[in-house]
Amino acid sequence: MARSPLASAALLCLLSVTPVASADYTIDIRKNEVRGTWEGWGGSICWWGNGVGRSAYESTYADLLFTLKPVSLLNQNVPGLGLSIVRYNVGGGGRGDTVDGAQEKLPTTFPWYKDIDGFWIDRKSQRPESSSYDWTRDGNQRSVLKAAVARGAKVEFFSNAPMWWMTQERSSAGGKLLPEKRQDFAKYLATVVKQAQDNWGVKVSSVSPFNEPSAGWWTYPKEQEGCNVPRDAQAEILGLLRHELNLRGLSAVSIAASDENAMTEAVATYDFFKGKSVLVGEKETRVSDLINRVNVHGYSGLELWRDNRARTALRASVGNKPIWMSEVGDGNGGGMALAQSITEDINYLLPSAWIYWQPIEPFSGWGLVNAKYDTLADKESTERAKPTWIYQKYFTFAQFTRFLRPGHKLIGTNDLNTICSYDPVAKSLVLITVNYGTPQKITVDLSNLSAVGATGKVTVTNSDGPKRLSESTASVREKVLTINAEANSVYSTVISGVTL
Repeated sequence: MARSPLASAALLCLLSVTPVASADYTIDIRKNEVRGTWEGWGGSICWWGNGVGRSAYESTYADLLFTLKPVSLLNQNVPGLGLSIVRYNVGGGGRGDTVDGAQEKLPTTFPWYKDIDGFWIDRKSQRPESSSYDWTRDGNQRSVLKAAVARGAKVEFFSNAPMWWMTQERSSAGGKLLPEKRQDFAKYLATVVKQAQDNWGVKVSSVSPFNEPSAGWWTYPKEQEGCNVPRDAQAEILGLLRHELNLRGLSAVSIAASDENAMTEAVATYDFFKGKSVLVGEKETRVSDLINRVNVHGYSGLELWRDNRARTALRASVGNKPIWMSEVGDGNGGGMALAQSITEDINYLLPSAWIYWQPIEPFSGWGLVNAKYDTLADKESTERAKPTWIYQKYFTFAQFTRFLRPGHKLIGTNDLNTICSYDPVAKSLVLITVNYGTPQKITVDLSNLSAVGATGKVTVTNSDGPKRLSESTASVREKVLTINAEANSVYSTVISGVTL
């Protein structure tokens, strides 16, 4: 899981720069290099869901994130991001509960909104309808989940930590899952998925049982949920989880793993799974075959990942299996660090979805928008979650989310600072280009396309300037389009009437 906004203060002023051409250049479209179908952009709810849910502002944030319509925010109309994926955190926290004579431990510095309630409150019964389960808990986050689903979002459930009483430290705030509780953990996740499907009106597409499990830093006490899970334990739990899902008639729910912090860790984990088999019920199965999709985070410790060889290595290890960039966040409020991460992920890792960690934060550029919910006084306030700030980063992100849409076919180019896609329904070509510190004339060569419209719609956001999704048109002359690109800006160009 991503760090607290204060944990990486150096990122607040990061203006990340990647090597680019220092002179005008041409983008060539490689129409035969099809890189798969785009599933969408997303956001995890977790902390901000707990902070925002059931407040007077919940619908505002749900529209802002999960629709494309304009939303009134801070005295302006803000275009929605159109996120189509939501990740719901299945919590492991109690409420000072006691189980088997042990009371839940939480550090006194644990922020209220990061304490995500779990549902299995004691071990007296495994039946979800019994008093051992309390389904009234985590009401705030569940409310945001339902709001996202009502706006069409696809759902993944993920776990940062098992129920607190399953851990050696008797806490969800860092520690180690007890070996004898591995099956309980698998049952718990499968039970929550079943409850969501049957009683919350939420279709769960996938479940991811681990969060940065190999990082080693989830030692008690942390100020957020976490759990260290070694690879052999991960393998066993994946087999148990598949079996528990199947027992509940949830064979269509896929498993994603392992949400490692770094891509080098993700390679090591997946390679381990390829050589390991476990029992699923009575059937021995290779662990890598239990994973329908590989999830990975875009960090290197506390910083954004910047080793494209590792991105390429992970794609090679996984082969044709889908990959999601399932968590990224940073403190750069302008958004150029974010833009670099997106373009490098899509061009080297080739994921089919890209998910931001916490779009709404109480402070700092780790959020796209800030809202007031961090203090205990805010928890009970009628003004809880009131919007306080929107970063330029929001509009930088919108340059990607509003133009690369689910169902688009990703296409290669010769420019690693450009993402290219084709909308087969609208018959339009979309190019999203990041231009860093040098103004340049960028030429798009469309000569190898069968048919091209006469104009392109160009939208630009400056990371450190006044333009926010500013629109203009550019002519296509003899299948060539030219953009006079400003420094530190993202350009999204849509050309209609295109036949590949």
